[in-house]
Amino acid sequence: MGFTLGGVEEALDPATRVGLAVDADGSVHGVTSWLPVHGPDGEVHGWTLDLMRRRGDGFRPAVEFLIGSAILAFQADGMRFVSLSGAPLARSAAATAEPAAVERLLDMLSRELEPVYGFRSLHAFKLKFSPRFEPMYLAYRDEGDLPRIGVALPRAYPPDANLRTLVKPATATRRRE
Repeated sequence: MGFTLGGVEEALDPATRVGLAVDADGSVHGVTSWLPVHGPDGEVHGWTLDLMRRRGDGFRPAVEFLIGSAILAFQADGMRFVSLSGAPLARSAAATAEPAAVERLLDMLSRELEPVYGFRSLHAFKLKFSPRFEPMYLAYRDEGDLPRIGVALPRAYPPDANLRTLVKPATATRRRE
């Protein structure tokens, strides 16, 4: 799977900040890109993580290094906050009540799409930074919109994927169990 939310086009935008982990030989080991978050006054109040990738055979904690370095740089610039962005369909804490039908559907989507996108592993990665969690909501008119939303959500992450691509990892996982 390629870059799905952030990519080269966004990283080339002059408003985007890019971090590169480069060794003494000039080899790139990791990259992050950060999008500005503007306040009501139009000024940049913070930055949100858009893209993070590391070379498979490179310096293993390259992305952690880049995120930590960016946070320190943003702090020095007087930014109010840094966001690691969301990890859609991953939950930060176990629910105390019986989940509603919509939550059960989203949990099922999260399980089925984990091999394709890695919502839960992304969430686990971000826990290393001891983030403060802010809930994210999806507003919809009524339950009749949910089937279209259910079809659109998986397409939003791996945009080039077709139904076969999305179903294949889920069926392979079931066969191993």
